[in-house]
Amino acid sequence: MHKITQELLHFGLIRPSYSYHAATALLIPKHDGTWRMIVDYKKLNNITIKDNHPLPNMEQALQISGAGYQFFFKLGMKSGFWQIPIKEEDIQITPFITPDSLYEWNVLAQGLKNSPPSFQRIMTDILSSCRQLALVYIDDIVVYF
Repeated sequence: MHKITQELLHFGLIRPSYSYHAATALLIPKHDGTWRMIVDYKKLNNITIKDNHPLPNMEQALQISGAGYQFFFKLGMKSGFWQIPIKEEDIQITPFITPDSLYEWNVLAQGLKNSPPSFQRIMTDILSSCRQLALVYIDDIVVYF
């Protein structure tokens, strides 16, 4: 976990925290045998007001928007959530603890209840002029023509 947090620090995605509360960080294995750090925000998510921005049903959207098109390809964004900085005043809700230290996120954290709808809203806004040829589902973009 130390190696992962050092990498996140190096890229400015997290910073040291001095918070009085924190969620627990855990390691889970990925399919390729490497490790992924996740943060258990269950307690925070239980008291968070849900952002009801819709997440599209990709299958239904493709049937409606992609009907009659011959070619489809998918673009997957690498670490999409980490491309979105969060407001300074929101950083205080993101602290997490590891065996080494306490950190907080500078970017949109995975595991927070409202991260997917917030990211979807941003991506939908960014790609609004491309609706005739692309669909966005969180960090995946399907292009059709």
